[in-house]
Amino acid sequence: QLIKDCNENVQRMKSTEELIYLSQKIEFECKIFPLISQSRRLVKCGELTALDFNTLSPKWKVTTRPIYLHLFNDCLLLSRPKE
Repeated sequence: QLIKDCNENVQRMKSTEELIYLSQKIEFECKIFPLISQSRRLVKCGELTALDFNTLSPKWKVTTRPIYLHLFNDCLLLSRPKE
């Protein structure tokens, strides 16, 4: 039981450290969304490529841009690199 409790506490601390690191990297336009929470855990994160279709031109023009997906246990956050 003691080992199990220690492992759970280590996992909780690692998760909190990930949230702190992520909150330092992400800049919100307004601070309505608190990223660090006791119950929030980062499940998965990674880079994706967004496709933008320009339908106003006679030929469809497709542009790409990188976006980042952050999946938490209670929400999904999409971010983009600062230009």
